[in-house]
Amino acid sequence: MVETAAKPRRTRKKPLDHKHPNIFGERVGMLRLVPCNVCGSVDFTPLFDKDSSMREVFQVVRCKCGLVQVNPQPDVEAVRPYYEAHYFQKRTDRGYDNYFSESLREEIRRVYELNLNDLRFPSFEQRLSKHEAADELTPRPKPRALDAGCAAGYFVEYLKERGWNAEGIEISQAAAAAGRKRGLRITVGDFLTSSEMIPESYDLVTFWASLEHMHDPARVLLRTHELLKPGGRMILSTCRYGLLARLHGKAWRYMNVPEHLYFFSLSGLKRFARSLGFRVVKTITYGSGMTARKDATPFYNRAKRIMDPLVKWTRQGDMMAFHLEKMD
Repeated sequence: MVETAAKPRRTRKKPLDHKHPNIFGERVGMLRLVPCNVCGSVDFTPLFDKDSSMREVFQVVRCKCGLVQVNPQPDVEAVRPYYEAHYFQKRTDRGYDNYFSESLREEIRRVYELNLNDLRFPSFEQRLSKHEAADELTPRPKPRALDAGCAAGYFVEYLKERGWNAEGIEISQAAAAAGRKRGLRITVGDFLTSSEMIPESYDLVTFWASLEHMHDPARVLLRTHELLKPGGRMILSTCRYGLLARLHGKAWRYMNVPEHLYFFSLSGLKRFARSLGFRVVKTITYGSGMTARKDATPFYNRAKRIMDPLVKWTRQGDMMAFHLEKMD
């Protein structure tokens, strides 16, 4: 007779208790209740529990201000194992199908191009290029950019090709190493605590699908404001908690916990950015939830070709991108 291994028991959570945050499994002490990052409240409504890829269970809640988030929240060290090399190399609902492949690199660059055009970024580049140097003999310095959460540096490379002095910062050693091999300047570290960046030294700071991973989005935006030159710009994209997210609930494609900690609405992120010293230049939404598949049927591909532009036109996409300007 062949013995089968017993299935691991999953720890189920009780309703949210503000005085006694839920702790689970062997990782005791790594979860704690945190006030809402937008309004500071601890008045949360539990939505559902969601399993992680490591068989840990996290609670997703909605604050009275509307921000959906993981709370109690794991600390930085608790989520670090989720970002090992497998996150970038194995296709799951939480990671990529070989992030380092040339085909995915080209697809990501295509999305950059589409989003930047829609966000009116080229007009900002043109204005920067028209700034004259002090005199004709002084070479005009290249505009400076920082991509935060840059992974393997695809956007750093993209900007360098467009004439920028670009660099990145990334928490994953594996991803940063891949970019460094291609000669890119990538710092391994935490955007909030790294001492590598000098205040008011960047024309542009970008966050491509990384804000939702951050433990303190408010500090992230304030730090970005500090790093930008007067009139500097911030480009960010993040998953959008809207119609599609509510329809799919815990099965929503971006409800990946604890990699994703915060799920902003479009209007909520606009208010948040303005409250922290930014002017909203332009916003877009995109993404129907119909992810590209290698084994997709002709019917699926036809439906995707209809749904993707439809949700973009109706502004119901489950991704959103922002073009923000630093205000004094």
